Amino acid sequence: MGHNQCSTGAAPLPENSRFPPRTCLRKGCGRIFDVRSGNQRYCQHPECLRLVRRWLAAKRQRMRRQRPEVRENRASAAREARERKSRLKTDPPPLNKPVMPAEQPDPPVAWSRSRQIPGPICDRVGCYESPRPACRCPARYCSHECRRAMLQVRNRERKWLWRNTLAGQIKCQLQAQSRQAARRASSADRDSADTHEAPTTGSDVVRPYRRPPDVSVPLGDRKEDISHDVPNPETTVASQSRPPPA
Repeated sequence: MGHNQCSTGAAPLPENSRFPPRTCLRKGCGRIFDVRSGNQRYCQHPECLRLVRRWLAAKRQRMRRQRPEVRENRASAAREARERKSRLKTDPPPLNKPVMPAEQPDPPVAWSRSRQIPGPICDRVGCYESPRPACRCPARYCSHECRRAMLQVRNRERKWLWRNTLAGQIKCQLQAQSRQAARRASSADRDSADTHEAPTTGSDVVRPYRRPPDVSVPLGDRKEDISHDVPNPETTVASQSRPPPA
């Protein structure tokens, strides 16, 4: 089917798989399955695999019929068949010969040769729609959805093959080391921030030192000395001392 597809009967456990679950690529399936190989595209349901093979056969026949030598051979065969039929109509067989029994009806042709698929089909597996018209180059897909699905699969397989090379393994190791270093740095910053921002109680709060004001009130009846409060008229303003700063 174009790519190696693991088709063993026993399904693997999800925890033993190195790949996350995927969605079947065939249009109309939509099943989510556990991956057993990096290049696995389809689920292992028997009906889905049968439809995939059917689509691949139809696509293979369409591509084969586009070759010039095949088209010429088919045209010559059709021409000979028409000449044979016209010869039988004009020259009937003699009566002295035994009449041959009627020809048996032709067996049903293959499904890929049926008239249900009049023209080219979409390049996505399971899609029999005609590609959308394009003005610059012939289109391969019928819609953006099919094109996006195939592009995602091809990018995933390309990255998977590159990771299996020596350069890909080295770069993956370097990326893993850089991620671990960044993770350690972020955890260290988080721990230091937690220690500096620890909550403080009321007894641990440090207040600036200040002399408490004298708020004592004298007891008993005591006449206040107001002689200092009355200004002396004989003294001038210039001779008066400035009050201390508050």
